[in-house]
Amino acid sequence: MNIRKSLISCFALGAIAATLSSGAAAANPPRVALLMPTQSVEYWALYVKGFQKEAEALGLKLDVKVTNYDPNEQATQVEQTLAQKPDVIVLVPVDSSAMVPSIRKIDQAKIPLVISNSMPDQKYSRYWKVFTGPNDISNGEAAAKAMIQGFKEKGYGDKGKVIVINGPMGTPPQVQRYQGFVDGLKKNAPGIDVVGAQPADWDAVKAEAAASALFTQFKDVKGVYTENDSQLRGVVTAAQRLGLEPSKLVIVGHGCDSGGVEAISAGKAYATVEQSPFDDGAYAAKAALELASGKSPQAVQYLPNPIATKATLNVCYSQKK
Repeated sequence: MNIRKSLISCFALGAIAATLSSGAAAANPPRVALLMPTQSVEYWALYVKGFQKEAEALGLKLDVKVTNYDPNEQATQVEQTLAQKPDVIVLVPVDSSAMVPSIRKIDQAKIPLVISNSMPDQKYSRYWKVFTGPNDISNGEAAAKAMIQGFKEKGYGDKGKVIVINGPMGTPPQVQRYQGFVDGLKKNAPGIDVVGAQPADWDAVKAEAAASALFTQFKDVKGVYTENDSQLRGVVTAAQRLGLEPSKLVIVGHGCDSGGVEAISAGKAYATVEQSPFDDGAYAAKAALELASGKSPQAVQYLPNPIATKATLNVCYSQKK
């Protein structure tokens, strides 16, 4: 009888300990710091929503820090974050080169790091645990493929002038999308020539000004690659104001947002490359939880990037319910 009572007491104590442990875990959720470039751009606002939704579902305690594409300010935010000692840091680098010292400091502090959306030079990959986000070289290559396809469909063959509207210069997406696009054209359609490029910082108004300058400088432009869909809208406006018919241009964007989809549906743009900001944020949140739980997630997790033309707009995140 005494043995039976002793066993029952042990089971009861074990159950109480498990309950207390579970309660402690719930009371002390993994703390994740998310360092962002901005939230004033639609993509990043939606990225944060995707991250926050996933973080809430996963039970993460989230601290978001935002800078306006200022690498010095982001470096300061890294210092502040290190002092707070979160369980995991998720960093969207403002500048691929300028952030390397900060990435080293995070590694030295032995805080697991997720690099999200914008991958710095892979020679520094030993300083982070996981990368989640787009393969921007592949995205640029997909845009080149769409441009070549558009040239053929509009009867331009495989020769003609193309201009590029870049994102913020020096950021990994800008550098890598441009590299992928230029290399893709050189490899598969060397007669389609990039004659000029200007940055527009993902902004429609700046893109309109940049495209107007390039359209004025270079005559008989057949195609435009704009590194996001906000800029695409500015390109369309610039063309119309200069008396150019957008439907006769091969305008290829990136992102698959509602504005890009609307322009393609109306025949004012040819294509865009899908990149869901919701998935971008969610991928990073899931990787953060795995690291906080002591797991070893897949080191590189790329987002899918199908091409969306008027016939395939259903691939766009903005068209899904």
